[in-house]
Amino acid sequence: MLTLFHNAVSTCSQKVRWMLSEKQMEFASREIDLLAGEQHADWYTKIHPDHVVPALLDDETVILESSLIMMYLDQIGGGEPLVPDDPLEAHRMRSWTHLIDHKIHAEAAVITFALGPRHLVNAQPAETREAAISRIVDPIARAQRRSVLEHGVEAPEFKTAIERFIKMLDEMETRLQHAQWLAGAAPTIADGAVLPYVLRLEHLSLDNMIAAYPGVTAWLARMKQRPSFASAVEQWIPDEVIAFLRQMAPGDQDALQQLLHDIETTKKDAS
Repeated sequence: MLTLFHNAVSTCSQKVRWMLSEKQMEFASREIDLLAGEQHADWYTKIHPDHVVPALLDDETVILESSLIMMYLDQIGGGEPLVPDDPLEAHRMRSWTHLIDHKIHAEAAVITFALGPRHLVNAQPAETREAAISRIVDPIARAQRRSVLEHGVEAPEFKTAIERFIKMLDEMETRLQHAQWLAGAAPTIADGAVLPYVLRLEHLSLDNMIAAYPGVTAWLARMKQRPSFASAVEQWIPDEVIAFLRQMAPGDQDALQQLLHDIETTKKDAS
């Protein structure tokens, strides 16, 4: 029996739910309330010592790290494999998951907390907010969270995060100009791993970043047409949560558009 400890909005949780849906695998759901700090509860840290989601329990065996969970599910699940047989395609797939795991995921947290729930978190008492930050295990992530909650889109980490997302979109567009999927002739783990991060831009009112890339836009439309999108994403994230994420504080929209304009100008000058 599979049990998934996850959160509806969490990008890494979306990846794993997408995989479970694509493989048509049933699972018991145990949602973790991240804003309430449930990931820091003693019972959960015994499952995941890094205080993050998701975690997969296969009978009595705990499987951690979302990309590795996806590969595990591909091996134990039925249906078409989502790891390509072709060595080059498999390498391309792992290159995308490596990019997400080692560069993009941390930047997604920066962008999210600089825009989405920042003002809700900052409305908490200072001691409550600081207690939550102090429980973030990774010291770099802890420092980034403190910075973006204080400075929002003016935080230096925010500009770096946006630049890295733009680089990812550039790389996606290069591939998707002549292919429908990121790694092979059919969807693979690469597509499921990248999907939540492109969606996060959309959910944070950064649609214009996606719209600048016709190949990425068409790929996202194809991903949304798959049954796995409805079962792994839409049914879990209520419209009111997306509406909340899309709200920006006064002045943030102008500052963000100026930043995007400056980055684009720098790209053009360098080319």
